[in-house]
Amino acid sequence: MTISTQAPLLLSEVNLTQKVSSTSAQSPLDATVIIPSYQSWDQLQVCLDRLACQTLNSDQFEIIVVNNDPSDPTPDGFRLPANARMLSEAKPGSYAARNRGIDEAKAGLLFFTDSDCQPDPEYLEAGLKMAQAHPEIGRFGGNVVLIPNGDDWTTTELYDVHLGLEQQKWVERGRAVTANLIVRRSVMDHVGRFNDTVLSGGDMEWSDRAQAAGEPILFASDAIVRHPARESLGEHLTKARRIEGARLRRNSQRGAVNYIPPIHKLIPSFKTLKNLLGSPDLTTGQAFKVWGVHYVIRVIKITETLRLLWLRRPDQRK
Repeated sequence: MTISTQAPLLLSEVNLTQKVSSTSAQSPLDATVIIPSYQSWDQLQVCLDRLACQTLNSDQFEIIVVNNDPSDPTPDGFRLPANARMLSEAKPGSYAARNRGIDEAKAGLLFFTDSDCQPDPEYLEAGLKMAQAHPEIGRFGGNVVLIPNGDDWTTTELYDVHLGLEQQKWVERGRAVTANLIVRRSVMDHVGRFNDTVLSGGDMEWSDRAQAAGEPILFASDAIVRHPARESLGEHLTKARRIEGARLRRNSQRGAVNYIPPIHKLIPSFKTLKNLLGSPDLTTGQAFKVWGVHYVIRVIKITETLRLLWLRRPDQRK
């Protein structure tokens, strides 16, 4: 995972005047960008502003935004690029929203990203070039570069960089997160849609199905989206609970074994500490602090197992 100190582009730097070419009706679309959104208008606006200044001509791609909270209407002053449209999906969950976008997509190459992501100007062009250079490959995990929320990296943000969202490592395991996933429409039809009954972990479940179906994946290092690192411990704990819930659902067929809390996580991972201490990007103090966050998250996963399976409490969306 690359640590970027580059600040996000300012809204004033985004070219919002890009218009769809008058020849778009005669030109087939090369790409469809699908973005699920849930009560995140400010972040979504930044994402769309980045997509409005792509190096790829605007008549070569479309943007589909799927509002996953129909009761939350588009705010006044919200700007959609000329080649974008807004859909609505009442079924809760980003995967239900993504499936709605897939159904409406017109292009043969689908770019999935999230409303809190900030695509680089070459994002779509690089993804298309990667797909054209590897016609035998149907899945690509695009690069996700984490950025700080302020001038300096906090401990929880550093955790995200070193132990959180590591797209290249996921791709090496045959998986990719939907913050930056590029898929041929033919592969999506072959593997099937996302599991829209889950609120988290659907990207990993879909990736496993694609891997089992014999669909290879490559890392698209130049197709970059930037993602603000999670800046609070609470955000990390919420994510950990969601992921643990998704893991429990995937393992539900294991029966009684699934009800055993992962008590081994009470033992700190000294291998993780060794790796953190060996990172040239961290001071010794930072390494120990990041390791502390890692341990707290391990404990939370135990409590989530108890909460969901033993206390029969519902999953958390946020």
